[in-house]
Amino acid sequence: MKDQTKLTRFLTTAAAEIATRDGGTRIPPFGSTQWVASSLLQKAIRRNNLAVARQAGRFLLEVKREHLFRRLNAIAAEDVGLADIHALGITAACLASAKIRRDLGGDAVVTDYLICRMVDARKSRAADDLLMAVERWPNLAQDRIRFAAMTDAQLRHIVLGCPSLDRKALALWQLVGTKRCPSDHLPTRTGNPDQAFKALADLGVAPTLLAIAQQNSTKTANMLAPFVALLSLENGIVATGVCDDPTPVETRINGVPSWAFDMYTRPGRAALRQLLVRNAGMAAWANSYLPMTNQVQVAGELLFRLEGQCLHRRAVGPLSTSLRTRWETKCADLSAEALTAGMNALQRAMPDLNAIRAEVIAGGTV
Repeated sequence: MKDQTKLTRFLTTAAAEIATRDGGTRIPPFGSTQWVASSLLQKAIRRNNLAVARQAGRFLLEVKREHLFRRLNAIAAEDVGLADIHALGITAACLASAKIRRDLGGDAVVTDYLICRMVDARKSRAADDLLMAVERWPNLAQDRIRFAAMTDAQLRHIVLGCPSLDRKALALWQLVGTKRCPSDHLPTRTGNPDQAFKALADLGVAPTLLAIAQQNSTKTANMLAPFVALLSLENGIVATGVCDDPTPVETRINGVPSWAFDMYTRPGRAALRQLLVRNAGMAAWANSYLPMTNQVQVAGELLFRLEGQCLHRRAVGPLSTSLRTRWETKCADLSAEALTAGMNALQRAMPDLNAIRAEVIAGGTV
């Protein structure tokens, strides 16, 4: 049972901050699809690009309201996390119900406020880096199968007593249940979410953060917020200072930043498919290291490493750095040689990719 009273102070903060906002500049209309808008929203928040984040958010509010609310909760856990727990808590509290949003001024006011709040927040992707390792790190291959067959009690013992953060996280996911929080890489298990959150409480997760994680998880049906809670017990996730990630060359395509067209959008996927044929370096890499099937997916994952995950104001601690490095180097389903060659080829190919993206959009692919 979620204790909503623990989120009350975040609503108080939100109400006070909304009352003093001037509403910002007028938000211009957005002229693409919901998939491009979703990609643009998240990456603009990561990159501190307030104008286009607000534009994408307003478009999604009009065409896919519930999707926007889920997306904002997911972004708060995936890209902000422990770097700004107040932003994470405010997002969970404001999006808990339609009544709360009405009381705060309505959906448009609240979503615009949350987007501004997250753009300004310090950021950490440690929870997502941990999630990707749980799904794909080769060292957990046998545990993924073994844990799925365990009882709730056995999984609870691992969460409470295992010294390995990775195995704790895997056990926690199976205890929550992959039916509730699905994964393409984990066996299906029904799970027991109440037992999972009770285990986190018994581990010592702060009650307020636990309430945030439960509320967020209810709305998103993924493991990002529970992993934020689990990581709160570790040292070295966030640091006092911040840094900005380097970003590859970019351009504007019909007013939209080129990095919005990733592999989860139709034009982005089409552009990657053409890049693998038309760019000599990428074609040579794919022919040398990849099977004929699934080449676009692999290239898209490398593109995410290079371009999609870039953060402004990343709050880097030693453990979060380790989690990120492991995900980038050990969870690509590629040899070290293939990964290095692919990343180098893609870095050199970025101007070509942006030109192909523009061609694809001009040709009518949306």
